[in-house]
Amino acid sequence: MRLSVKIFLEDNGEFVVGPGRLELLKAIDELGSLRKAAQKLGMSYRWAWGRLNRAEEELGRPLLVRTDEPVGGRPMVLTPEAHELIAWFGKVEKYLQKTMREADKGMPEFLIKKGQLSQKNPDKKPLREHLF
Repeated sequence: MRLSVKIFLEDNGEFVVGPGRLELLKAIDELGSLRKAAQKLGMSYRWAWGRLNRAEEELGRPLLVRTDEPVGGRPMVLTPEAHELIAWFGKVEKYLQKTMREADKGMPEFLIKKGQLSQKNPDKKPLREHLF
């Protein structure tokens, strides 16, 4: 077992942005297209567009802009705010992962998954054998 955490940006209890929408933004940045990004991530264009549109409404600013470059479909690029949002989430996630690894070190023995070796298990027997 290990501790796990997912972070979401909320405004007055309303969801704004989380890992899924950030992944979608990164895919759009990579592929230049909302349709291609949605396909890559296995979601419908309509669902992806709706989620990003809602995030833009909640944030009060655009995350995507259309370009004039015809690359097939409707080419899009991320706004500076979208890049800033992705970078900030990345920093927060890195900080939380480090904190979670430190917290894992103090995990009570009884929470360690059956069969997994423990620091307190010097003879390397499965934890279950120590308990019975």
